Amino acid sequence: MLAAGGAGSEWVIARGRCAYTVLDGSSVPAAKRRAFVNMAVNRWAPFSDPQAHVQWVGDSAMVWAWSQHDASAVLEEGENEPPRRITPESLFVGSALADDAVLVAMDEGFEGRVWRRNLLIASVWWPESPTLAQWNAFLRGAGRRSVDALPALEPSSVADAPWHLLQGASIQDMWGRHRVLALQIGAALVLAALCYPLAGIARLAMAQAAVERKIESQDASLQAILSARDQAERDAQAAQSLLALRPPQNQIALFDHAIAAIPGNGWTIVEWRMPNRDALEVLLNMPRPDPRALVIAWEASGYFAEVTAELGRGADEVIVRARIVRERDASVGAGP
Repeated sequence: MLAAGGAGSEWVIARGRCAYTVLDGSSVPAAKRRAFVNMAVNRWAPFSDPQAHVQWVGDSAMVWAWSQHDASAVLEEGENEPPRRITPESLFVGSALADDAVLVAMDEGFEGRVWRRNLLIASVWWPESPTLAQWNAFLRGAGRRSVDALPALEPSSVADAPWHLLQGASIQDMWGRHRVLALQIGAALVLAALCYPLAGIARLAMAQAAVERKIESQDASLQAILSARDQAERDAQAAQSLLALRPPQNQIALFDHAIAAIPGNGWTIVEWRMPNRDALEVLLNMPRPDPRALVIAWEASGYFAEVTAELGRGADEVIVRARIVRERDASVGAGP
């Protein structure tokens, strides 16, 4: 029968109205265990309309099943609101054991229990205290040896909370309950362990990128300096090329030096020509021209070298050709 607890409360269903079994879920993924239990209960339960309470211990599920019709009938008799949860009486009487076989007096009848590693591997209910033969048959069905006497009855007081909440869970039980969470935490730890060196690599890559950017900046500055230097060298070469086109002496000074180097009077410069920057060619018109005297006079000036003179087409014409001496060389070579 159900113990009344009021609307929205948790109700307890008598052990005599329940069937019990253990399901092996070791090969079932955690995400599919609920569906696995529902299907297994519908196949196993001796009711056409089973409702069940499931308690996992590791990979094993302890299952108490009852008829929904029986529970509804009690509700109709009492005219009560449906409870939020129905829990088997077995969970409030006695306690979970590591490895033992016990006989427990329930509110109605007696329950035999066989424990192995905190898992209730077998449970049976008798309306009256079992005989020794019934008890030994139950033990042998659970894989235990027969005994010579019935065990002492366990206290039948009803606890305020189910024993599966009061007992310390084994490692296997905790693994069964929290496998998904444990796997998630483990995956997070593995990911964190992998991310830590990756973060170091990322920091190193960022530092390397910063160094490379600085090097590129330095290279850009150096390249700008080198480009400026190359441009300056090109400009200097261009200036030298332009300066190379300048005659060794100033045109006005050169004209003065040439006039001063022409001996005698009554002469006239008919043509003044520079075939190149270092050469001078002058056509003179003078009475009785003396080429030898012109050569001596021009070379003696210190401003001309390699001087030649030859008579022109006319009787009074003479052509003087000379290499222009640079002003510094002329100053050194000229006498006082």
